[in-house]
Amino acid sequence: MIEVLYRYHVHPAQQAAFRQAYGPKGPWARLFGEAPGFVRTRLFAHRTEPNVFVTIDVWQSKQEYDRFRSDRSQEYGRLDRELHLLYLEELLLGYYEGADEYRAPLDTMV
Repeated sequence: MIEVLYRYHVHPAQQAAFRQAYGPKGPWARLFGEAPGFVRTRLFAHRTEPNVFVTIDVWQSKQEYDRFRSDRSQEYGRLDRELHLLYLEELLLGYYEGADEYRAPLDTMV
């Protein structure tokens, strides 16, 4: 199991649109869901900074994630360009492997 974590500083006027686009039923999750090995997307809101969010995309393996990025690079790039105006900053926090998914406190989940 691998989890891909991104941190976003979201434009204050775009919070609702960001939550929809980057949440578990948004266009990113739908695109990922077309690929073998994708498990789910989770979106977390920062407790004290209302414009800060973290996404966690869960995949069965890094190889399946890399294959998706290679095979679907055009669609990924198009969607990334379309949604770029929803946030001010995006930071890849890294790739984390483990036997189980990270379990966050319930009050941080969006």
